[in-house]
Amino acid sequence: MAEKNRFFRLWRRGTSGSKGAARSITEEGALWASHARASEEATKAAEAAERAASSTAKQRATLDAGTDEARAVSTRSEELQRQVARLADAFERLNVIALNAGLEGARLGEVGGKALSLVSSEVRSHADRGVETAREVGRTIAESTRELATLTSRFDEARGHGADITQHASLAAASAAESSRALADLGERLRTATGSDPETAQAIAQATEHARALVVALGALSGRVPRALLASALRPMLEPLVRSLIEDEGEDEPTKES
Repeated sequence: MAEKNRFFRLWRRGTSGSKGAARSITEEGALWASHARASEEATKAAEAAERAASSTAKQRATLDAGTDEARAVSTRSEELQRQVARLADAFERLNVIALNAGLEGARLGEVGGKALSLVSSEVRSHADRGVETAREVGRTIAESTRELATLTSRFDEARGHGADITQHASLAAASAAESSRALADLGERLRTATGSDPETAQAIAQATEHARALVVALGALSGRVPRALLASALRPMLEPLVRSLIEDEGEDEPTKES
């Protein structure tokens, strides 16, 4: 009953009074509509900022894992590069041993040293290929290590950007939350200042639209339908409205006197 009485008081204030009063009711409705949109957008902004912060935190976790893995691979690559270098050195020593064996075979002459010279030559050939292959592998590993270092640096840079985004998202979420609180306070002040609320203002706006549509419809029927027929059709809907307005009129008299 209290909501109905408040609705009719506001409705009569905008319909039975001056045009300025009616305009005031319309402006109140528009003000509440703007307030509702601002509150909704503030809520959406806060939710979007929270989602952005959460998503950025997940991305940072992924980047942290990627950075750790890249550093681990880089460490293993450096160790592998040292092992390949030792392998190349072993092939070079083998080459020197094979060379000395060939020299010894040449010193022994055609009869005793020929077989030794042939084995020496074969070993030196394989040792040379081993050295070259080890050096090629070492160069490839070194290049991969440099690329891993670049990747790690980019990961670190991305982590820094992610931290900045998280901070900005947190600030945006805090600002949106503060905006929501300010709008809530503004809504309470509007209720106190206007004596209305969003639900009532919306109901008044809907009632006004329905009333306007009724007036347009009645205007279209003017002169075409007998008044008695029109009155009998509208009476079931209009009589409850009239009774509600009459019953509630007494509550406005103190206000008018003040």
